[in-house]
Amino acid sequence: MKHLLFIIGDEIIINKNYKKYIYRKYEEKFKEIQEIKILNKTDKELPFVLEELIKEYDFITIFSANEHYPIIAKIIATLNDDNLVLKEDTLVANKALSFSKNSFFTKINDKNINLLKISSEEKLPKLLGEVKLDFEYFCIFDMDKESVVLLLQTITKSYEINIKANSLLSNLTIIKASSLQYGQLTNFIQGVQKIFGAKFFLGDDPIKFISEQLIKQNLKISFAESCTGGLCASEITKIEGISQIFEGSIISYSNRIKNEWLGISESILEDNGEYSERCIYFMLKGIFKTAKPDFAIAISGVVGKDDIKNIKSGTIFIGVMYKDGTYLQERLSLQGDREYMRKQAVMASFCLLMKLKPQFFNIG
Repeated sequence: MKHLLFIIGDEIIINKNYKKYIYRKYEEKFKEIQEIKILNKTDKELPFVLEELIKEYDFITIFSANEHYPIIAKIIATLNDDNLVLKEDTLVANKALSFSKNSFFTKINDKNINLLKISSEEKLPKLLGEVKLDFEYFCIFDMDKESVVLLLQTITKSYEINIKANSLLSNLTIIKASSLQYGQLTNFIQGVQKIFGAKFFLGDDPIKFISEQLIKQNLKISFAESCTGGLCASEITKIEGISQIFEGSIISYSNRIKNEWLGISESILEDNGEYSERCIYFMLKGIFKTAKPDFAIAISGVVGKDDIKNIKSGTIFIGVMYKDGTYLQERLSLQGDREYMRKQAVMASFCLLMKLKPQFFNIG
């Protein structure tokens, strides 16, 4: 299914947080954002634009600012030899197959159209229309991308499946498996599980998968973060029900806070000692004393544009520890801008939990 996210209204476009909200809700329905089109405002060419888009896409979801909604609704009705009616304070196409407040769903020549009237001051209306997806995302952990692809290719022809692979980390591969005309996606996924066993998990969000496993087993986690500035905590608190296992963490950006809040001695921190495996170990010990979790993650490194003395930018130290005292550490050499490196470090840190205690994550 070829689908399009279409946003109309400059007041929406300039609100970055609201745009991200739209993208999140759209991805919940379609599992991905396939294509995006954005218009500042409506104009006399819009009827022709919509007509061409309807020919090209199977499903178009239109998010329209309040002021443009009546015009777009009228265009959709006209293209479908339809008229508009007022239902429960919402202007909808008379031939609409379903509607809710500020949203209606219709078909034009068997193509799906969902029009939503939106405002950044209100909750998004309900996205309407049934979606039949012909693809699935999954991840393979603790194996390089080339090996994963070679193994998958042994069964893709049998099930008529096309795959696209990308490395989220050097040992974590994400796969999009798409069904061809007579593809057997469900049987393919079952075949993948047999090949990779516990290295396989469904979805495209490793942090969500790991967090949900912790929630299921009521295993508490906490963080001692430096260069990631609380990003571990930010990512995990996106997950529903996370308060069951997460009480808090420490952002120890400066050496003073590492010393006073985590109890790391000044002798360890001097001469750039905060960027070291030794510092990470004591950050882990420090957060265990404070938060008393089952698992802890610690991160410290350099993510700025410039190197710091003998520490190259992109050098990040990560560590994880379990309450029995067992721990693992890694030194990462990342590339990218500040935000990308921080997010990569967080993902790598969460995945290190699966290496430390695979039995809790059905890995290995």
